[in-house]
Amino acid sequence: METALGAGTFFTRLFFGEAGVTRRKTAGAKRILQLPDRKLLAEAYLPAMAADGGRILWVGCRAYTADDYAALEAGGAEVWTTDIDPEAARWGVLGRHRTGDVCIIDKIFPDMIFDAISCNGVLGYGVDTPEQQRQALVAMAAILRPGGRLLLGWNTDKIEDPVAAGLTSPEFAPTPYAGQESRVRFDEVTHVYDALVRT
Repeated sequence: METALGAGTFFTRLFFGEAGVTRRKTAGAKRILQLPDRKLLAEAYLPAMAADGGRILWVGCRAYTADDYAALEAGGAEVWTTDIDPEAARWGVLGRHRTGDVCIIDKIFPDMIFDAISCNGVLGYGVDTPEQQRQALVAMAAILRPGGRLLLGWNTDKIEDPVAAGLTSPEFAPTPYAGQESRVRFDEVTHVYDALVRT
C-alpha cells in the first residue's frame, strides 16, 4: 500500500520508477556503511565473532547487513537471522531466517542455543520502552549459552542507556571484546556498542 511507504520512497517511485527506488536504497546503504560505527563493526567486531565461530544470531536484517553474515560465515560461523518485518526475510540468510519479535525471540527459536547474538540498531527502532527492552534482553539471554556474547548497538538519541538503567543485569556483564573496551562511543554519531557476556 503506497501510504505505508516513506514519503521519499513514494516520490522517488512516482518520478523515477522502481529503478530510482533501487538507486536511492543503494545510495542509502552505502552511506550507512561509511559511518564510523559500521566501520568498527566491519573491522573489529565481525572478525572477532568470525574467529570465535559457533552459531550466531543476527537480529535485524537490512540490505546492508548481508555482507556481515557472509564475513561471519567465511570464518566458519553458522549465522541465523531474524527480523520482525516479514519483508526483511529477503535480506536474511536463506534457509536460516525466522520472522518474529525480539521481545519473544526465545519463542521464535525455542529449539536453539546461540554462541553469540548481534542486536544492532533494534533498541530504539521498534523496541522503544524500557519494558520492551528488558523483555528483549531476557528473551535473548534465554537462547544464549552461558559465556556467550551479546553485541548490543543502540543510539543515545533514541533511548536511555540500557546498561545504566540496569536492563542488562543480571543476565549480562559488560566485557571488553575485539580489542575494544566493553563500551564504545563515537564523536561523530550517537551510536554506542556495548559488548556483553551472558552470566
